[in-house]
Amino acid sequence: MKNILIVEDEENIAELYKDKLTDLGYNVDIVGTGLSAIDYIKTTKPDLIILDINLPDINGVKVLQEIKNEYSDMPVIMYTAYGQFENYYEKWTDKQTDFYSYLTKPVKLDKLVSEVQRAIGAPE
Repeated sequence: MKNILIVEDEENIAELYKDKLTDLGYNVDIVGTGLSAIDYIKTTKPDLIILDINLPDINGVKVLQEIKNEYSDMPVIMYTAYGQFENYYEKWTDKQTDFYSYLTKPVKLDKLVSEVQRAIGAPE
């Protein structure tokens, strides 16, 4: 089974994404902070990370940098409610912070599923 980590501090959004992806057959875990995500990844290497940029402790871009320092090939879907971050796409996609996809909230579930399947394929 393919494992996905959702890094989202808004519980209702995280649960909505988890329910949809779990229904499709993915194994999904949720953490609510960037530091929790970094700790989680050290012990459990997920197949994909869905990462909010605006987190309560550290910025999602810093989390992305930490992830990519350790696991350069791990796909990450980043998203945020703040469309202006899209302007930083090219900066983030340098060799140190390459991520798979960028979405803007509210993320439509069909778009999220499409990006997940494009990144890691269908669940096994």
